[in-house]
Amino acid sequence: MPRNLVLYGLAVLGGLVLYGVLRSVLGGEIVMLLSLVALVVVGVVIFRNLQTNRKIADATPEVRTAALTFTPEPGKAALYILRNQFVGRAVGINIEVDGKQITQLKSPRFMRLTLNPGPHRIVAYMGTPDKKKPGEALLEGNAQPGEVLILKTEIEPQMVGVTVKLTPVDLDKVRADFQKSRMVSNDVAEV
Repeated sequence: MPRNLVLYGLAVLGGLVLYGVLRSVLGGEIVMLLSLVALVVVGVVIFRNLQTNRKIADATPEVRTAALTFTPEPGKAALYILRNQFVGRAVGINIEVDGKQITQLKSPRFMRLTLNPGPHRIVAYMGTPDKKKPGEALLEGNAQPGEVLILKTEIEPQMVGVTVKLTPVDLDKVRADFQKSRMVSNDVAEV
């Protein structure tokens, strides 16, 4: 996060310097017109990115309380995915397991899914299922009975576009983050 703040600060500083140089070379009226055009372009990009968001209901308090015990059902495994990143927090990350659409996570939220033992393919991406944006994250693994899998998903800004990451994390390191996050309901209860 601090690295991103430094980059954002440098971008703002560079923009202000560029604005001053253009204003002195081209004049105030033309630079104001160019600024308005740039503002409209940025607004359209943000609006289009937010169009891929779905309405996802929060889980009930009882379901959230049960999920925060981090105990899988007998003979099953439990998958938790947490998103608590500030960057891109309004843009939803879609979660698929074994080709089934599970839910969409905005920040700060998490999801819990019951997994049958065996191999599973977890995909996180932005966009819609039929029109995924480049930069999806893929994680394949074998779920064991009684296992609790904790993943963290993040958006990583690139020079052009973003990539989505899925990272396994230790429960003790993120337990407090789960307490501060809302739980979303899933389209599918078990895979």
